Order: sequence, then C-alpha cells, then structure tokens
Amino acid sequence: MKIVLWVSVVVLAVLWTAGFALLASIAHWLAGAGQHVAGAAQQVAEWPVPAWVAIWASPAWMDGVRAGLTGTIDFLVLYSPWLFSLLGWVAPLLWALWGLGVLLLLGAAALGHRLLGRVPPTAGQG
Repeated sequence: MKIVLWVSVVVLAVLWTAGFALLASIAHWLAGAGQHVAGAAQQVAEWPVPAWVAIWASPAWMDGVRAGLTGTIDFLVLYSPWLFSLLGWVAPLLWALWGLGVLLLLGAAALGHRLLGRVPPTAGQG
C-alpha cells in the first residue's frame, strides 16, 4: 500500500510540475511578446467569418465575439506598458507556488506513509 501511495505522489508531482512549467513558459513568452500579441489579436478580430461558421453560429453571436476581441485588444493596448512587464514576475511567482504545492504534497504523503505504517498487517500479508 505504501508503494501505491508513493507512486501516486510521483505521478501527481509530475503532472503538477508539467502544468506549472507550461504556465510559466506561457507567461515568459507573453512577457517577451507583448506588442506582438496585441497586434495578432487585432488581426484575429478583423478576420472575415468563414461560410461554414455562419451556418453554425448566428451573426449576432459572431458580432459579440468580435466585440469581445476588440475590447480585449483595447485593454491590451491601453495597459500593455505595465501589464507585460508585470508578466515578467508571474513565472517566478508560479514556481514559488509550485514549490509550496510540492511541499504540501510531500507532507501529506509522509503523513500517509506514517499512518499506513501503523496499520497491522492482515493474515495474508505476513
């Protein structure tokens, strides 16, 4: 049972680490590509609606999506001077949060290991 506990902890730690590595790399990329992101979002908002989308989505809904993209672009352009510099701090903060999560995971695993050590073996395990 202890082996199952520790294998589960390792799997969870790997998933936790992979998720935070992905988030940190996205934050790092966004911090370096701030103006390019705003420009790309502007281009996406100006794309014409494909004919196959018009079949499945109503024009009013597509106008709402475009309005949302335009609002996002306006926000990015207005706040980009400090927003993208702030993103430079996100990756280190994410790794600090990752470390806290790993410590909590290891603490819970150690507690579980200790509690499993107190369980007397059954007749078939001896």
